[in-house]
Amino acid sequence: MNSLRSCAGLAALLLAGTAMAQTSGSPSPYDLRRGSWLPYTTNGYAGLSLGRPSYRLDCGVGGCDQPQLAGRAYVGGMFSPFFGAEVGYLHMGEAERGGGDTRAEGVNFSLVGRADVGAGFGVFGRLGTTYGRTRVASSASSGITPGRASGWGPAYGLGVDWAFSDHWSAVLDWQRHRFDFAGDDNGWVRSTSVGLKYRF
Repeated sequence: MNSLRSCAGLAALLLAGTAMAQTSGSPSPYDLRRGSWLPYTTNGYAGLSLGRPSYRLDCGVGGCDQPQLAGRAYVGGMFSPFFGAEVGYLHMGEAERGGGDTRAEGVNFSLVGRADVGAGFGVFGRLGTTYGRTRVASSASSGITPGRASGWGPAYGLGVDWAFSDHWSAVLDWQRHRFDFAGDDNGWVRSTSVGLKYRF
C-alpha cells in the first residue's frame, strides 16, 4: 500500500511539474535535430551514477552491514520536451547479512517526466520496472534463506539535474527498486546517488 501511494504521488508530481513548465514560458533545450540510441525518441543522453544503497531486508541473527557503493549506467531519449524513456543497468552492491552476503543487480526500464526550472536546473521522476537477479549467502544459524532468485519488480525515483554546459549535466537522484530474494519476494533496495549525464 505504501508503494502504491508513493507511485501515485510521483505521478501527481510529474504532472504538476509538466504543467508548470508549460505555463512558465521558460526555454527548453529540446531539439528535434538531436539523435538518440532509443527507438522513437530524440535528444538522447547517457549517464553514470554512483551512490550509497540500503537493503530493506530482515537482518537475521548477527545483524546487517549495508554496502558502501552502488552503480548505475543508463541511456535515454525524449518523446517530447517533457516525457521520455530510459534503459539502464544497476548494481546495488553487496550487503553483509546473516554471516554471508546479499547482492542485487538488474536491468531497469523506466518512463521519465522532466521539467526545467531555470538557470540550467531541472527536476525529473522515473516510473518503471526492473528485472533483477539476486544472490543470498548466509550461515545455517542465521535464520536467512540462502539461494538465488530473479524476476520483475516495480521501480521509481526522483531527482534534480544541473546543465553546466551544452552537453554535460550533474545529476542527484533517489531511486527504489523491488527485487525477489530467496525466502523474500518483496525485498526493496533504495539508493541515493550522484553522477554525470552527457546529452548527444
